[in-house]
Parts: sequence; structure tokens; C-alpha cells
Amino acid sequence: MPESEVRQVGRWAAATGVVLLLIVGAGEVQAQVGTLQGSVTDTAGTLVIGALLTVDGTGLRTSSTARGRYSLGGVPAGRQVLRIRALGYAPESLLVTIVPSQVSEVNVVVQRSAYQLAPVQTLIGSRARHTAAEELAVPVDVYTVEELKRTGSTETTQILANLSPSVNFPKQAVTDGTEIVRPFTLRGLSPDHSLVMINGQRRHTTSLLNVFSNGSAPGSSGVDLNAFPSSAIERIEVLRDGASTQYGSDAIAGVVNLVLREGQFSPFINTNTGQYRPGKNFQNDGTTNDINGGVGFKLGRGSLSLFGQYLNREATNRACPDGSFGDVNGIADSVANCRVIQKRNGVPQPNVHWGDGLERDVHTFANLRLPLNTDGTTEFYAFGGYSDRDGTGNGFFRKPQNSRNWAQIYPLGFLPEFRPNVIDYSAAGGIRTSLGAWAADVGANYGYNGFDFNLRNTLNSSLGPSLTTPTAPGADGILGTSDDPGIPNQTSFDAGALRRGEFNLSANLSRQMELGLANPVNVAFGVAFRSEQYEVIAGERASWIQGYHKTADSSGLAQGGSSVFQGFAPSDASKNSRTNVGAYVDLETNLSPNFLVNAAGRVESYSDFGEAITGKAAFRYQPDPKFVWRGAASTGFRAPSLAQSWYSHTTTAIQNGVLIEVGNFPVTNRASRIFGATPLQEEKSVNLSTGFAYSPTNNLNFNVDYYHITIKDRILLGTTYDGTSDPVVADILLDSGLTQIAGVQFPTNALDTKTDGIDVIGNYRMVAGSGTLDVSLAFNFTKNAITRVDPLPAILRGTNTIYTDALDPVSINTIERNRPNQRSSFTANYAISRLHALGRVSNFGNYRDGSVDGIETFGAKTLFDGEIGYRFSAINVSVGARNMFNVYPDQVTVADNTNNGTFIYPGASPFGYNGRFVYVRSEILLSR
Repeated sequence: MPESEVRQVGRWAAATGVVLLLIVGAGEVQAQVGTLQGSVTDTAGTLVIGALLTVDGTGLRTSSTARGRYSLGGVPAGRQVLRIRALGYAPESLLVTIVPSQVSEVNVVVQRSAYQLAPVQTLIGSRARHTAAEELAVPVDVYTVEELKRTGSTETTQILANLSPSVNFPKQAVTDGTEIVRPFTLRGLSPDHSLVMINGQRRHTTSLLNVFSNGSAPGSSGVDLNAFPSSAIERIEVLRDGASTQYGSDAIAGVVNLVLREGQFSPFINTNTGQYRPGKNFQNDGTTNDINGGVGFKLGRGSLSLFGQYLNREATNRACPDGSFGDVNGIADSVANCRVIQKRNGVPQPNVHWGDGLERDVHTFANLRLPLNTDGTTEFYAFGGYSDRDGTGNGFFRKPQNSRNWAQIYPLGFLPEFRPNVIDYSAAGGIRTSLGAWAADVGANYGYNGFDFNLRNTLNSSLGPSLTTPTAPGADGILGTSDDPGIPNQTSFDAGALRRGEFNLSANLSRQMELGLANPVNVAFGVAFRSEQYEVIAGERASWIQGYHKTADSSGLAQGGSSVFQGFAPSDASKNSRTNVGAYVDLETNLSPNFLVNAAGRVESYSDFGEAITGKAAFRYQPDPKFVWRGAASTGFRAPSLAQSWYSHTTTAIQNGVLIEVGNFPVTNRASRIFGATPLQEEKSVNLSTGFAYSPTNNLNFNVDYYHITIKDRILLGTTYDGTSDPVVADILLDSGLTQIAGVQFPTNALDTKTDGIDVIGNYRMVAGSGTLDVSLAFNFTKNAITRVDPLPAILRGTNTIYTDALDPVSINTIERNRPNQRSSFTANYAISRLHALGRVSNFGNYRDGSVDGIETFGAKTLFDGEIGYRFSAINVSVGARNMFNVYPDQVTVADNTNNGTFIYPGASPFGYNGRFVYVRSEILLSR
């Protein structure tokens, strides 16, 4: 980590520590408080474990233990309202009296019910106070901790994709770092069109820029949701509507808000162990062991919650063996139907990797709430965590006779490996209070993400065949002269790193005001400041240098730089920053008892590209208690990320004996400007939506929403103008004096798009015998279309170039058809006494995938998941299977897309291509 960032984080940590010490010291002055404790049982006398108990207006909360007991300390004296919520039971509220310095014993009895859980206070969707997502003018889905657990997944992003059909989470391979930090998409848009928040505060994005097209728009950066312990999540809120006016840049597709577990609760440990059982000539693999947990302590009148997670996931591989080449003696294996018929050489099979990489993660997180007065109207809050992730990914196999190999180092060829380390940490803190009639929230947060490109099992072929003696002659071709690199070859490299930091400071105020309308108007306004940093760090010299050694057959000069990923060169390295300030105002009122309206406006000013002004209007009309009609119209924006503006990665090659460069250049690079690059501007969007919610009974509800999103000046990586393929490009580079550059690619505001879609969500709960049955249906249809593409740059117009416009066919397909137009799921969960059983059916529509060699359509598929579990006294044990019938995507039919028949499944498959996964999970509640 750069020294300046260390100092910045150190200052933030020191300031937070001082505030904590002051508050804890102030907590010694005890207010008039008491303790509330008791048991939670149902009407049959059975202990209810995991019930949530809260005290209105205090921020105090806890959960019932394995013995059905609860305890809440620091409850203000006097009459208080205790609320109880438990899955499968009707909500309860009790009026209790707290005596100062005494323990009040209150036993709670809840009744099993088919009603949905009591509404929860959502943190997104509105600046006014609402008690349920159904009361909002925009659609917000709320997924509880029980729903999260029963997906059978341990990765937060995979959990979200299993629950929400609007979310796509493709599994990727051979995509450099993207297979380690895999992004998600919402409503078919890019990863960076979704804003992610934790407890209502903006989460920083990853430093990695996606440069491949498998399921994600090239040139985008998303948020790494998996750098976070899933045990810390109490619920996930998904706002399915444009929200840039309310929350700022990025929220074009919507907002995902992770709400942290808080309060005093008993320690718990969750374990999940599973393995893929793929069949189809593949070995069982991908063994996953996950252990996570948490504990909530009483701290003065508040609480401190601590969480941790350790994940160890072995790699999967669905590549077929390759019989297209031989060893150094020319002897090849006999291969047919993805099997080795006769093994004839020592080259391992399969010699390529197509699947998930190995992953080992350690995640920690903490959540603090400290009321500062007796009535709970002022509190200090803080949360943050640290994540350390190691993963692997691979490139293409280098054959023994390949010009990029030295048989003296790898006599059987080699499969180069990425071994990145990803560090992610964040800290947030602030104060919520009342200033007269105003509710105020002043807070700050800092987030950091670092991605180190470590490589192993590779080499720099231009440094020659020796790992001990320098043999590369330098540019003059004569060994022993002053221009020699002077270093031997090596098999592992530090290829450089990416760093991103983000600091946010905000102040928000809201209150009810009488403005002469039928009802008070909720007035909210706020200001925000953000500072961002982005750095590209050069790799070690051996990872990018050209040593000028000839190839093994002396046919030409060997490829320079570390094979699979040439290290970031000093010319790529840069450190850049920007700031922006923003302000918003948000008004909401009920014009009549059944008609709510909302209007908001926002202005932001960025130091690098200028200003953005957005607005939003929404309504909610309820002519009947069972029916709600809602709609919204908004404009939005997304600022170009610093990664898009400044990422640079060049690859060195030899052409006709001359050193040349091909790669991704910033728009400021001269080569980019020659081909029409201009400074990146913000993406501008218009979002129109309407829908309804219908609840004919208390235990049945439907939500249907239509949306139309247009985005102007959308940013992605444009076409690579390749002089080795197009003589016109080669001549332009030569005439411009760029004799050492052969290929140019850069990000561009090259296109406009439109997105139309519909979401359908239904939930039904009923008493079935002595138990309860929960049924849910979710459906999403999304269609993306490109409405404008920039023409060729002026310098190529009227020439015989092979290029037709600023985007290639693969990028166009990535936008329009690389994700299924349709996704749906049907889930049923039955619970009776200590037993539960779950079944889920998921359908993924067809999609298109491929390369410049051909794009093909892959058919729709239906997957089945199942789980059954039993709750012992303090342990829940469940066994289950995802994709239990072992469904795979259609196989690739375009031969040039299969890498000699080894990659038989498409990289953009929305459900992956690993096959059946079976698992055992447990939840252990520990008494204290």
C-alpha cells in the first residue's frame, strides 16, 4: 500500500479511536436504565430460537438464544414497547414498564401464523420513514437472513443471484483478474450501473477493470460483494429503479443495500461444506469449506457486533483433453469425446483450465451502535471490515514447441497461472441525532481495494532458457554488452498492481413540515463530498522487459514480458485522483389518504469532467387497501470511473524484428487521440417505470413492474484498431511516427442503449397441517438494444479499412444478448416443528456468446435445487443440492471458439458450467 494511503487510513483509525474512547468514557455516566429479559415460546410451549426483539425508539435489539432466552440491557426507564418478530409466527408487541437499575422478567408467547413477517424499516427507496417496502413509490425487494441461508451458497453475490432474477452473476474463466473478482449485473446493464451500499452508505468499487466480454461489459468496474462476511448480513434490500437523484452516480439500474446485523445476540457459527459432482467424464472437484459466524455484545447502552468468515474453495475444471499437439518428440495423445483414449506422452491432461479458480478468503467485519442519550434520539455508529483474498486463474496452455516456451525450463509445456492477492478494507462512522424537529445524520467512510497481479508457472521467453545465468543479449543482439538486461529467466513474477481508494463525507437532514397541503411534507436535503484515488503500479523489471533473445528455433525474436499477462510497464504506471461535491433535495407527501407523491433533485460537480443535474418524480396511488399502483420518472448519470480514464496496459511483441506495443491506452495517450479518443464524459440516463402491488389476502401478494431505461454516451472499451490485421491502420501509425505501436484500444462514450423489462414477484404463505408453507415466484424479462454507435474515427473514414464502426461484433453482443432475456424462479419452503424442506426451480432463457470467429445462440435451461434440514436443541443441520439434476449449458459448436475442442461450454453461461453441487450446512447457536 502506498505510504500516503497508510497515513490516511492511520489518521482515520486514530480519529475513530479517539471518538470511541470519548463515548465509552461518557457511557460511565449511567442514565436511568434497567434490564429486560425473559423467554420466547410458542403457544405449545416450544422454545423459539432466533426471534428478533427490539425496543421502539432506542436502537436496542437482540435475538433469542438456543435456550429461547433473551436479555436487553440499558433499556430507558419507564413505559416501553417491546416488539417480537420470528419467521413462521405472527408479530407481537408488548407494553412493558422498566424500573431503574432493576431486571424486569417478561416472557413472550408467539403464535404460529401463515401471515407474512411484520414489515421492516427499509433504508433505501425513500428519505421519509416507512414501515414496509410496500409503502414506497418504487419497488424494493427485501431478502431476510433466513432466505439468504437457504440458498445453500456462501458467496454474497451468488446468494443475491439465486434470490433475485434481476441479478446476473456469470462464472468466468481465462479472463485475467475478472475470474477472481467476479462482478454482478442488475437489469441487464453493466456492473458499474448498480450502486452498492452498506447500511445506507456508499460502498467503494474494485480497482480491477474488466477487459473481457464474458457476461460483463468490457471496460467496467463493479463492487466486490464477496469481500464481505455473509454472516454479517441481516437482510438485503434491492431497489429496482433508477436512483441517481437520491444517491448519486452509478445508481442507473438500481441499488443493492446490505443491512448489517446489530444488537446483542448470542454467538453463532455457520458451516458449509460441499463439492461438485459433475459426471460427464469429469472428476469431483470444487470442494468448498466455509465457516463464518458472529457475536453481539452489549456495550453501554449500545452494542458491538463482530463477524468473521473463512472460505477455502478448491478449483473446478470442465476442460477437455487436447490431442492436437505432441510433446517435444511430436507424440500426441489419442483423444475423443472429451476423453483420453490412449495416453502417449507425459503432458498432463487436460492441460488447460476452464472453470472456477482456487480461492482462500478471510473476511472480518464489525458494527457498532452507541446511543448517547437516554431516549435514544442521538447515537454514534461505526462499521467496517478487512478482507484478504487469494485466488488463482489460468491462461492458455503453452505447448512444448511453442515459441513462447523454453524446453530447458518446461519440457512438457506449461499452463501459466494468475495468483492474485486482493486486499479490501473499509471504515465508516457518524452520528444520528435530532436537531429540534430535524433528524440529522452526519457521517464519513473510507474504502480501499488493492489487486496484486502475481504470476507463477510462467516465464519471460525473451530472457532465454536459463533460470540461473543471464543469457538475453539486449537490443544489439550481442551478449556481454551494456544494454544486456543482466538477469536470468524466472518462473514467477510480480506483474504490478492496481489500487483504488474512496473517501465520502455526507450530511443529511429531514423533517415533517406544514406547507399548506393536505398532509405534512417530508423535506430532506443533504450535501456530500467524495475524494477518489486510482493508481497503476508497475511490475518488476523482468515482468515487462524485452530481452531480445531469439526463439528456440532461432526463427525470430522471442516474446517479451511475462507470459499470460505482461507486467505493467513504467509507461503504464500512473496515480490520479479527483473530487466531487453534490447536493440534493427530496420532498414527499400524501396529497390525500391514498395518493403519495415524491419529487427530488440533485446536482453534482466533478473536478475532472464537470457538472451533472438530475431529477426524479414518483407517485403511489392506493384506491383500495389491497391494491397499490406506483410509477416513477427520473434522469440519472454515471461518472466515468478513474479506472476507465487512466487504466493502461501494454503488451510488447516483435513484428518483422521490431519491438511493437499493443494494448489498452488511456484516452489521453497520443495513439488513442489519433483514432478519435476524447475525454470521457458522464453517462446520462432516463428511467421510466410503473407497476402495481396486489395483496388479496394477508398471506398473498404480487408485485409487477415495467421499466424503460435509456442511456446516452455509454462507456466501454472500443474496437482494437490492429495494425497487424489492417494495413490501413498500420500506415496511419507509421505516418504518425508511432512505429512501435501496432494496436490501439481505449474506452469511449461510443454508444446509446435502451433497456425494456418487466419484473414479477409473488409470495404466498399458508398453514399446511401443523406447519407453514412459503411459496414465492420471481420472473424477470429484460431486452437491451443499441440505438447508436459512433462511426469510424475521421482518420479511417473513406479508406479501405476492415473496421466498420467504433465497436466490434463481440462488444455489441455483450451489450445486447450476452445475458438471458428471461429469468424466473419458483421456490417452496415447508417448515413443521423442527423440520424444514425447500425446493427451487430456476429457468434461464437463451443467450448468445462467442468471439470474432463466430457468435452462437445457447438454449434456455431449467435447474432444480433442494434442501432438507432439522433443528436440534442448538444446532440446525441441512443437506442439499444445487442443480441437482446436473444440467449443463449447450456445448459450443463453432470450432474456432473451443480452443482445439478443450473449451466445450460457453464462458458467459448465467449459471456456470460446473454441474451439480451437493452440500451440508449447519448453524450452531452458542450460549453465553
